[in-house]
Amino acid sequence: MPKELIKLRVKEKSSSGEPAQKIINKFIETCLAMDCSQFEPMIDENQYFDELDKYRFLASLKQQFDWAVARGANNMRMEIGKCEMCVVGHATYEFYGGKSKPEFAYIINTTKRGIQDIFLCNGSSGWSN
Repeated sequence: MPKELIKLRVKEKSSSGEPAQKIINKFIETCLAMDCSQFEPMIDENQYFDELDKYRFLASLKQQFDWAVARGANNMRMEIGKCEMCVVGHATYEFYGGKSKPEFAYIINTTKRGIQDIFLCNGSSGWSN
């Protein structure tokens, strides 16, 4: 069964400057704490999403956290990796839970204008090391 690529898309007015940095920082904090409730207040359906409602994105994020916990993840830490599959060479945020391989990784796709989207990376370099 093919996996669905889950993307969070942000609207232009919230994708740059200070609002963008707050979104990035809170997303990283959320992944480190493995607690979707920290990121949920940052998301406003009418303001942040074009193609995916916030509840589907939060559900997919929680699923990643639940799988990591089931595998024994604790004391999460983040490292920067690189995508080796879909967006080759793009920086990834890899989240480790005490093992040598990441539990999950995300791409926060940014341009000079700000955040374009946030999505799960299934081919981050941490899995091949």
